Amino acid sequence: MNKPCKIYLCDLTYDTIILVSDTIPINIGFIGSYLKNNLKDKIDIELFKYPNDLLKKIKSQPPDILGLSNYSWNSNLSEHFAKIAKKLNPKCIVLQGGTNFPHESDQQKEFLLNRPSTDIYALYEGERSALNVVQRYLNTRKDLNTFFNNPIDGCVFIDPKTRENKPVLITGKYLERIKDLDEIPSPYLNGMLDKFFDGKLTPFLETNRGCPFTCSFCHTGANYYHKLNKFSQNRVKSEIEYIGKKSNQLGITNLHMADVNFGMYPQDKLVCEYLLESKNKFGWPLQIMATTGKNSKKRVMEITSVLGNMFSVNMSLQSMSETVLENIKRSNIRHEDMIAVNNHLRAAGRSTKAELIVPLPGETKKSFIDGLNTVLDSNASSVTIYTLMMLHGTEFKTPAFREKYQYNGKYRIVPLNFGEYDGKKMFDVEEVGISTKDLNFDDYLSLRSIALMVESLHNGKPYEEFFLYAKQFKIKSATFLNFLYDNIDQAP
Repeated sequence: MNKPCKIYLCDLTYDTIILVSDTIPINIGFIGSYLKNNLKDKIDIELFKYPNDLLKKIKSQPPDILGLSNYSWNSNLSEHFAKIAKKLNPKCIVLQGGTNFPHESDQQKEFLLNRPSTDIYALYEGERSALNVVQRYLNTRKDLNTFFNNPIDGCVFIDPKTRENKPVLITGKYLERIKDLDEIPSPYLNGMLDKFFDGKLTPFLETNRGCPFTCSFCHTGANYYHKLNKFSQNRVKSEIEYIGKKSNQLGITNLHMADVNFGMYPQDKLVCEYLLESKNKFGWPLQIMATTGKNSKKRVMEITSVLGNMFSVNMSLQSMSETVLENIKRSNIRHEDMIAVNNHLRAAGRSTKAELIVPLPGETKKSFIDGLNTVLDSNASSVTIYTLMMLHGTEFKTPAFREKYQYNGKYRIVPLNFGEYDGKKMFDVEEVGISTKDLNFDDYLSLRSIALMVESLHNGKPYEEFFLYAKQFKIKSATFLNFLYDNIDQAP
């Protein structure tokens, strides 16, 4: 009788300074639960978050299959451990999955050629794809030379026989998404995630999957994700109860929501009530981090009102320019509604946060400052301005889109994403947009400086009197900050 297939599923984070990704890894928990539910004692699964824990385990007991999450913040780290695993067990099958992957086949091939220790990539949602990979392994383990003879549905790989000469990309059939998400057993309720309640990681909760919006800078803008699929309310309630008990024992106070439009759907009101009940019963959660619905802020405000100051409503505006919004296939809350929402929330003692991104296609320095003035005048508690990340799986990585808007990019280390593992210094980098046909590099630099001023001079309000004084002369806040930037050489 064959031994169980040994599978390690990993959602690695750098931990040199702090835990860069500090959430309980429900992504690999979902996959692990789905595999175990379908394959029972044919497999032996272990989950990993911390690199040195994985390193120790790989060296003592190399896996048959190594599954690794691949995001912009851990892509090189994951490939590093794939290489280590291959060195210790050349027959190990390495599967990666995650949003940091192109949609076009020529870019997929290039991506995999740059990751020689990765055998297979799971497309989109990973549960069914991972199951197909493991079943292929179980069927061919007596002769792994036949493993790559045929496509694997839900996955892509480079035919190993062709990698060194004329690489051929093999693509399996695209799989339908799981409609009834309860088909995936809860990794919380079955205990698979218990080891990650260590006092260092923040619970992560997902109540639905999908996004109706088509924002071109976000991977969930793809047509694949448009339909909303949900976990059952009973399951979500049970998970909140389970997490609450454990968090209470460990003194954990935070919660991250994985939903990309929390508060936008009627069922979210019940989730808020469950969370309030948990807070009253267990003292968890005291703070909830979530991405809220894009243009239904009144509904978000009403649905999340029971959470009070536990929950900050996030205005993910990205730009106030209608031209830009059209270019990125997005619509925003109306300005007057934004002011009304902010005023209502501030009066109720709740905080609001607005977000902008620079440089988006069609944005000029003037249009950005005009938009920033609008946002700063809307009474948001704070405004955060992000640099555009050129993410795989979005239009911003496609040659046609970049050429259309004449995008230029540069690379930077993802903040805090560095470390030394198994004697090798590792870094993860990301490409960011730094100029377009409408915004040159000098203007980009000036807007990044103004972003720093917004963070340091506006959000914390250390010099509020100066802004109020400027308003007496009808000088708007962003215009005032731009004036400071333009005259910084005259500062004493």
